[in-house]
Amino acid sequence: MAHTFSCPVCQAQHTVPEHLIGRRVRCPHCREAVVVPRPAGERGPGTETAAADWPAASSDEDEPLISAPRYKSLEAEMDMTPMCDVTFQLLIFFMVTAAFAMQKSIEIPKPKQDAPSTQVVIRDPEEDPTFVTVYVDENNTYRVVTPDWDVEAPSEQELLRKLREARTAGSGGVMPTKLLVKAHGDSLHEKVVAALDAGTEVGMEQVQLTTIEESE
Repeated sequence: MAHTFSCPVCQAQHTVPEHLIGRRVRCPHCREAVVVPRPAGERGPGTETAAADWPAASSDEDEPLISAPRYKSLEAEMDMTPMCDVTFQLLIFFMVTAAFAMQKSIEIPKPKQDAPSTQVVIRDPEEDPTFVTVYVDENNTYRVVTPDWDVEAPSEQELLRKLREARTAGSGGVMPTKLLVKAHGDSLHEKVVAALDAGTEVGMEQVQLTTIEESE
């Protein structure tokens, strides 16, 4: 059982084990040796002196010390949680703000060496009523050519409209079913792909692509 008493020198409150009652101890605050008094209920007449008259123990006697409370030292540690949070915040920010461009590609199968050539030679497609020719010049401007007319399409929407007109008003009552895209070498890839997609959208059964070096 613990016992609490006040140091008669510095008036500091201390709690000591019960077996130290009546023994001399050293106060951890004022470093003075004092006698631990008995509780008030156990103190008999003449057995204990007043607190002010407690004799101080000499420095050369063996006396137990009241140990001061020990506090656990806090070791400095590096917390990685805030750093991980910042990293994930930046990752989400870049994923949301990044601009993704969808690019379309045309897969051209490689011819077999031992198989006979199946390449179809197109002769004067502009004179063939089954063909509609679309030119993509170096300025990425479209031009739609049929056996009946030759018009310019400055935008992709206009290109779609002209291709639909070519499908509905075929030359000599023949509805064109083939599209030939002639792209200039300096034209943008996305413009060429847009022309090919336009032919598929209006219902062309065959879509072919060729490259030209000069505008015709």
